[in-house]
Amino acid sequence: MNNGKHEVIVQKWEESERGWGTRSDGFSLHLTDADMEAYIKEYWDRMPDSTPNRYSRPDGTPYKAEVDAATFAKVKNSKNGVRDFGRPPGSGGTDGWIPAR
Repeated sequence: MNNGKHEVIVQKWEESERGWGTRSDGFSLHLTDADMEAYIKEYWDRMPDSTPNRYSRPDGTPYKAEVDAATFAKVKNSKNGVRDFGRPPGSGGTDGWIPAR
C-alpha cells in the first residue's frame, strides 16, 4: 500500500432492540473475507438459541477501505477482526450507510 495505508474489509453492523427498532451499531474490520465470515460466525455462535431482546447483526454489503498503519496492526494482531463504533473508514460502501456521529 502507499502512504502508510493498508487495505481492510469493512462490515457495518446494525443493532436491533425489541420495542425500539434498529440503529447503526458500528463496524468491524478484517484482513480477508474469510476472516470476516469467521468473525460473524463466532458472533452468532455466542448468541442464545432464542432471539434476545437486543442484538447486533451485519448490515449491508462489506467493502474495502484503507486504514492507517496503527489500525491495520490492530486488525492484523486480532483473531479475525476488530469492532469499532465510530465512523467507518472509506466511502461507507455501496449502501451509503455512514453514522451521523
